[in-house]
Amino acid sequence: MNPSRRREAERRSKAIRETCHRRGLSLEVIAETIQQEFPEILPLESFRMAKGYSRAELARALDREYEAEGLALPGIDAPTLCRWEQGERRPNEERIAMLCRVYATRPDRLGFGEDHSPPPPGAVMPGVLASWPYTTLDSEQDLRERIAAARVAITTFGLTRNSYARDEILSLFTDRARAGVRIDMFVMDPHCPSRTDRYRIEPAEAAMEDPARYQREILLPLARAAVPFDNWRLWTYDFPVSFSIEQFDNTMRVMPYGHGKRGTEGPITVLDDTSPMWPYYDSQVHWLHKLATTRAYEPWQTKGVHVRPLPLDPADT
Repeated sequence: MNPSRRREAERRSKAIRETCHRRGLSLEVIAETIQQEFPEILPLESFRMAKGYSRAELARALDREYEAEGLALPGIDAPTLCRWEQGERRPNEERIAMLCRVYATRPDRLGFGEDHSPPPPGAVMPGVLASWPYTTLDSEQDLRERIAAARVAITTFGLTRNSYARDEILSLFTDRARAGVRIDMFVMDPHCPSRTDRYRIEPAEAAMEDPARYQREILLPLARAAVPFDNWRLWTYDFPVSFSIEQFDNTMRVMPYGHGKRGTEGPITVLDDTSPMWPYYDSQVHWLHKLATTRAYEPWQTKGVHVRPLPLDPADT
C-alpha cells in the first residue's frame, strides 16, 4: 500500500468507525467494513484500525493483558506489530491469544487459521431462515427487506431500537403505514426502573442510556412519523426485557440481550411460522398486544405490569 493510499485508509477507517459506533455496530463489523473498502489491509490491521488504536497504543494494551495475568511484559514494539499486520511475520500462539483478548475475538477473525468446527448436532432446524452472530451490515439489509416486504402487520418489541429512527429505516416504515400495514412498536418506558436496571449491565458506552437523549433522537422522530396514520401505534412497557422481537407477517427476527453486552452484540435468528420456536415468540407478541388493549388483564395489572400508548407529544422539540 503506497503512502497516499495508507493516508486515505486511515482517514476512512476513522469515518467508518464513527459511523458504525453511532449505529451500535460491533468491532467485528467495523473491521469487516474497513476490509471491504480496503481489501489490501489484512484482518489483524483492520481490527486495530477498527479499535482506533495506534501501534503504540496496541502495544500498551497487550502489556495490560500480560500484566493482568501476572506475566512479564512482552516488550512488543511498533515495528514488530507492523510486521505482523503486513503478514511478514507470524506471532506465536501466546501472542495471538493476547491479541484475541485485546480485540475480544477469535484467532481466525484476525487472520490466523480458519474456523473448521462443525455445527453441533441438530443445529439445522426447520423454519430458521437466517442467522447472524451479531448485528452486521447483512443483518441490517435483511431488516430493511423484511420491512419493505410486509403486507399485513409489523410488530416490534425491544429495548431502544435505535436503527428505526435512521432515515432509510424510518422511510420504509412510513411507506408500509401508507400502504395500510398495521404497525405496533413496543419500546421500554424511558423513565421506568426496569430501564435503569437494564443499563446497569450494559457497557458504559451504551448510546441511549440517557432518557432525554433517547426521547429526542429516537422516540420523537418515530412519534412524528406515526402522527398521520391510525394504523401506526407506539406503546411503552415498564417491565424487564431479555430479548427483542421483530415480526413481519409470518416471519420474525429475535435477538437476546446479554449481560455486559451491547444490544447489537446479540445473535439474530430469523424464523418463519414453520419453526418449532415460532409458537413461543408468537405468544409473546400476542401477550404484548393483549396488555396494550385490555383494560384489566390479570394477573398482570395487579403485578404492576403495564403497556400504554407512548406519552410523548410529537410537536415537542
